[in-house]
Amino acid sequence: MSPIGHAETMNSMRSIRIMRSIQIVRIGLLAIAAPAVADMFLQGVNGDHAMSATHDRFYTAPAGGAERAFIGEGYDWSGVGRSSNGAWITMISPSYFVSANHYHPGAGDTITFHENNNPAGATHAYTVASFGYDTNYAGQSSDLWLGKLTVPLSRKHHIAIYPVLALAAGDAAYAGMFMFAYGAPDRVGTNTIGAIVDDFEIGRTRTMRYWFDAAEGTGTGAGDCHLIGGDSGGPSFAIVGGKLALVGVHFTTNDTNGVFDPEDSWPFGFGWSGDSFVPFYLDQLDANMAGEHAITVHSRADFNLDGRVDSQDLST
Repeated sequence: MSPIGHAETMNSMRSIRIMRSIQIVRIGLLAIAAPAVADMFLQGVNGDHAMSATHDRFYTAPAGGAERAFIGEGYDWSGVGRSSNGAWITMISPSYFVSANHYHPGAGDTITFHENNNPAGATHAYTVASFGYDTNYAGQSSDLWLGKLTVPLSRKHHIAIYPVLALAAGDAAYAGMFMFAYGAPDRVGTNTIGAIVDDFEIGRTRTMRYWFDAAEGTGTGAGDCHLIGGDSGGPSFAIVGGKLALVGVHFTTNDTNGVFDPEDSWPFGFGWSGDSFVPFYLDQLDANMAGEHAITVHSRADFNLDGRVDSQDLST
């Protein structure tokens, strides 16, 4: 199991990089260049290139190659889109999406959504509106960014809108929960939610950390993941009632050379990754989603994702 309970802030850590592989200077938000694109790092032989058949959403088996066995096949990933500038986004209402403040789509960019996990399947394109909201924490900028489409999603397009898991018991209730992390190049890794901490690398961000277990067979096993360049803005999901519930948006990592190396990790072979902790920002998001609201799930037992634990959950 990934270690949990590390409560120190990043000011007490060694110098790190955000996932765009640009050295952080502690002066708040930076205008920085496009990220180096690489595949999400997974535990196992040959690292990020070892397990495409099980972890790549759009994997197609080559002649004589491993058969497709995607771990995310039973879940709906259609609400995770990618912008024409390379940024990841996740839909939280018909018009609004979340991304990373340090790397997000711009007005006029095109977001492409895939209805299913078939690379030749139906895709739909939407345009990013001029609206944009930078979240904040105690008066400082945070790395969670709220964007908007020029038109709401069409129901005919079958694009998912994800609920946010907002547990009434507070931050500690998330610790130890299994999670999926979505990153480059449409790869899904696994991990366990660790500590919820304050991060001061870019202003101040309430951050959900999870640790990479470098030794094979530890943590969540072969899919245990560490974020690297190109993953920024992608989502992390908990599983509620067999469906995806949003908990984080990829933000930061402790790698020091732009491409994760287990021997570089801290402490003692465990590298960490960090997401903007979306439940913390729900009130801000709702206050800036004119006419719309994020759907919330308040219990792991809310199996039909309607915001209530009641008899309807028993038959779902």
